[in-house]
Amino acid sequence: MKVSLIYNEKQIDPNDVINVFGMTTKEHYSPKAVERVARALEKGGHAVKVIEGDMHLADELREFMPKVVSGENPGMVFNMAYGIQGQNRYTHVPAMMEMLGIPYIGSGPAGHAIVQDKVMTKIVLQRNNIPTPGFWVFKTPEDVFDDLVFPVIVKPKLESTSMGMEVVDNWNDLRKAVKTQIEKFQQDILVEQFISGREFAVGLIGNSPNIEVLPVVEINLGHPDQIQTISDKKK
Repeated sequence: MKVSLIYNEKQIDPNDVINVFGMTTKEHYSPKAVERVARALEKGGHAVKVIEGDMHLADELREFMPKVVSGENPGMVFNMAYGIQGQNRYTHVPAMMEMLGIPYIGSGPAGHAIVQDKVMTKIVLQRNNIPTPGFWVFKTPEDVFDDLVFPVIVKPKLESTSMGMEVVDNWNDLRKAVKTQIEKFQQDILVEQFISGREFAVGLIGNSPNIEVLPVVEINLGHPDQIQTISDKKK
């Protein structure tokens, strides 16, 4: 099968976009990680092409992918791109794949749009009676919430991979953390009740109703009050 592995560079190049628009992504896979995935796919017998997820993506895929409407067997996209910029950057590659008619791994545009906004994610969880820690949204460091209970986790609402995450236990430190994160990430800040305990991850493969649940994996941080920061993930 022809497989296109899509990734993003660490920084925006003038050839990536027509103009800078909104927040630029601070997330990317390392070149070594992209190379390892590409080699593993080739080892599995696939014809792999690594393509940067920029404004030339559709043209690159049009040249490489089989023409299924003409009777050829379909290819697919292995998406490792976070998107380049904008509030809904995670949705860009999946939405483009659906427009072009190319199967791809990972969540669809709607799923990405919801989970990238951590506040919206928590609202969806609450509406579906799924327990989630209490939370407050800070637009300025001076915001006040009478029901806020320490300790809390402070993090930008539109970032992932533990970016900006910090645990605080008093109002002075909370205001400092909120101020720092607003200045750095230019977005509202999610302040969430800190829950002590172990951390687990469960992977899923497939689409409803045919979903395979992978084995439970524990992220062992050594202590139930420890958090995993972006620096930890780079080690």
